[in-house]
Amino acid sequence: MRNTLKIGDKVWWRGGFGSEPAKLATVEEIEITNGYKYGDQVDEVSWSKVYDRNVVVCFAEYNNWAYASQIKRYE
Repeated sequence: MRNTLKIGDKVWWRGGFGSEPAKLATVEEIEITNGYKYGDQVDEVSWSKVYDRNVVVCFAEYNNWAYASQIKRYE
């Protein structure tokens, strides 16, 4: 299993700040943050940073974004 999240990867995403049922989504943009919504754009990030909640992602098919706490690996 790969240890990085990359643009184009599929993830499970729970909208409503994690309260909605999980949907499969494709990562269109990744930002490493300091705990806020905006940060530095990157093409990939270690899942360990994702799990530390320092990441925000955007999705192509839903025209939405999510904090790291709202996504999980799609395996």
